[in-house]
Amino acid sequence: MHERPCAGSIRFGDIRSEPADVFATALTWAEEFFAREKPDTLIVEAMLPPTAMLNKTSRQVRDRLAGLHGIFLGIARKRGVGEIVTVNVGDIRAHFIGDRMLKRHAAKTETIRRCKALGWIVRDSDAADACAVWSYACALVDPRWGLRLSPLFNRAVAI
Repeated sequence: MHERPCAGSIRFGDIRSEPADVFATALTWAEEFFAREKPDTLIVEAMLPPTAMLNKTSRQVRDRLAGLHGIFLGIARKRGVGEIVTVNVGDIRAHFIGDRMLKRHAAKTETIRRCKALGWIVRDSDAADACAVWSYACALVDPRWGLRLSPLFNRAVAI
């Protein structure tokens, strides 16, 4: 298990891109990634229920996110990833920033701040979210990892 995550974010298109083009780009990237990295486990954020972002997003955005989610789960299985787990965003936030109920913007700001406090370089909130998922996954595999990130047990990360 690595002590420091390597994370980033990938743009498969922009707001004007046709969904099929975004999905095709994501498929190509995912095929190459899983063929190269050969992970045995994939842990990703679960999709939020449709009511979670009621009146704050569009059906097109929701459909695009669901499509990308399906692509990654499907390609992972196709490429032989043995364990595929989806985890609740609230559980990730509770583990990483100690508050599962923060609103989206505040949670993203706190996640970036926490990454920086740990010495993890992140370019944006998506990369910070990926680091938080990685940290949560590490704690699932080895619960001692969670203790190393806790200010209660590690003064270096106390803020």
